[in-house]
Amino acid sequence: MPSQSCRTRLAATPEQAYDYLSTPARWHEWHAASLGTVPDAPRSLPAGATFEENIRAAGFRRRLRWQVVAAQRPAHWEAVATMDDGSGLRLRYDFAAAAAGDGDGTQFTRTLDYTLRPLWLRVVDAVFGRRRIRRETAAAMLALQRQFAQRAPPG
Repeated sequence: MPSQSCRTRLAATPEQAYDYLSTPARWHEWHAASLGTVPDAPRSLPAGATFEENIRAAGFRRRLRWQVVAAQRPAHWEAVATMDDGSGLRLRYDFAAAAAGDGDGTQFTRTLDYTLRPLWLRVVDAVFGRRRIRRETAAAMLALQRQFAQRAPPG
């Protein structure tokens, strides 16, 4: 199962970062792969909540059916998704106050684990998809940093 974990510092409290990032309807504001969610609920989603998301990742458009499996404000938020072809993923967000001496802010960690079911999709992922997803994720993390640096995101 491929796994990607990245960490960045956000100019916000852990509570502010959690409230913004655990609101899937806002993901398209900082992650280009997210094309929107249904329902488009403008609030942090609790454990047990479900939603669907349209994405374009590594050049492929997909529809994900999500369920939030953990929501512990402001420490972590986690959701799992399935796709029609049996592929799935797990997304986990971890939030921690920046270490003393590092100034204000939140240390944010995003971990994505995924499983691809069709053999052809696993081959594409191994050849170029995984690298492309890493690049897309790196760009998203920079956009997220800018989003928090420009203004405090609405909660």
